[in-house]
Amino acid sequence: MSNDLKPEEIARVKIDEQLVDAGWYIADRSHFTYDHNATALTEGLLDGNHEADYLLFVDGKVIGVLEAKRSDIDLESAAGGQAANYAHIIPEEYPRWNDEPCVVLLANGEKILLRNPSTGEYNPVSSMPTPKMCLELSGVKSYWGGLPELKDSERRALRTCQVETVTNLESSFRRGANKALVALATGAGKTYTACMAAYRLLSYTPAKRILFLVDRNNLGEQALNEFATFRLTQNGAPFTDIFITERLKGNQANPKASVTIATIQRVYAALTGTDAKSDADEDDEDREEVAAPVTVDGRLAKLPHDWFDAIIIDECHRSIYGRWRAVLEWFNTARFIGLTATPSAETVEFFDKNTVVNYTYEKSVADGINVYYSIYRIQTKTATDGVDVEAGETVDVYTRQTQKTDTVVTDEPAHYAVPQLDRAVVQPDHIRLVLEAYKNAVYTEMYKDDLARDPDFASLPKTLIFAKSESHARHIVEIAREVFDGQAPDFVQTITYSAGDYPRVPDFPHVPHCRDSYSCRHRHGHQAA
Repeated sequence: MSNDLKPEEIARVKIDEQLVDAGWYIADRSHFTYDHNATALTEGLLDGNHEADYLLFVDGKVIGVLEAKRSDIDLESAAGGQAANYAHIIPEEYPRWNDEPCVVLLANGEKILLRNPSTGEYNPVSSMPTPKMCLELSGVKSYWGGLPELKDSERRALRTCQVETVTNLESSFRRGANKALVALATGAGKTYTACMAAYRLLSYTPAKRILFLVDRNNLGEQALNEFATFRLTQNGAPFTDIFITERLKGNQANPKASVTIATIQRVYAALTGTDAKSDADEDDEDREEVAAPVTVDGRLAKLPHDWFDAIIIDECHRSIYGRWRAVLEWFNTARFIGLTATPSAETVEFFDKNTVVNYTYEKSVADGINVYYSIYRIQTKTATDGVDVEAGETVDVYTRQTQKTDTVVTDEPAHYAVPQLDRAVVQPDHIRLVLEAYKNAVYTEMYKDDLARDPDFASLPKTLIFAKSESHARHIVEIAREVFDGQAPDFVQTITYSAGDYPRVPDFPHVPHCRDSYSCRHRHGHQAA
């Protein structure tokens, strides 16, 4: 702090810091708006041409007055009548919570006194009151009023797009929206942003229970890990040490859980009291829109409409519009937050066309979060026509219930359509064909002009191959190690949550031959999304 500052200026600097640390946004008269949830207006105009050192606004309404003194003035002996009198001459054009603010403060940068509205006495407090504390002191209720401004330390810990997301999300709900869509590019930190939003909801609003809806069980495990490592909290403790956070694994929701992580099938099981599927069944279930939509009988529902205060839907472009929509519609008092990197028209429509942030992949590349990609396509016949298994062919059949693999000879021919490829049927030779085609093209077509690259596969540009399931990923890894033989063990590896924790077992019938066919998208760069 500069030595040239006067005592009253030094006090103001310290008071500003205390207010910001407590969650207030500092604004002077020329920059004051009602956009911020908690604002400390400096030199606020009062009736009779007076000025208050600070007028405190929560949710756009005056809730308090703060009178600043020099740091060398003893607050206990200073007259507090001036601040109390200011509370009576606030202009009518300012919205207010009460006829006069209940929160009257004196501060000098070293000490803070709070006026007792009943006795008029000033008592010391250990820290600057937060917006939530001011609401409680005033005896007024506001669902969103207790939300503090993001601190500088929080802003530094978040990416700009994440700060924008949290800010816009809360502003949208304050304005009365019930649904909000967050479109963040892959790699921009959607789940971490959701942790921040959930923490603020549970800490500063009346929200008690949040559902974090995932599309697959493995994503649920990832989400739980993200909450467990999230430490952007008031005391730096992990989120899960502060709020009970758990995955829904049966058909009974824990009423004490602040955050419940589940697939929509699990929520349906808890809602109806029916048997929940196993994790493996959920992960491998295809979402067939031709299936009959589920219904919820209100007379038999095990959970009330208002069980969840907020529902955060991860990968919301996938699973919420078809046969499971009734599950979400049952919880009609909750606020919905959708997370996606690829919003469709249907997604936007579901969230009432309220996209609070649209952080595109191109923006993430420009900001250095992601890297640009190239696409190398390998088109083969199977990708267009599917695959046929002739009668009399020898195949390996894996039965999930017994977890056994049997080699059988087919009795009759069968056709597997394109959507079933790598799900209901796996062709190892087909995967091998695609990987060999990519290997042959890397230095002959894709990087033939890049003289800085040594055509040695040990320095192959980072490549992401998108698999359809855990088992599909395992097959790709195993065959890639054969195609790129002689490389280090970690040359190719899965990046799913359970990487390294599974045995080598086939999950589906293996067709012993390949009839061409595949479409492969390749991404490369120095940083994986």
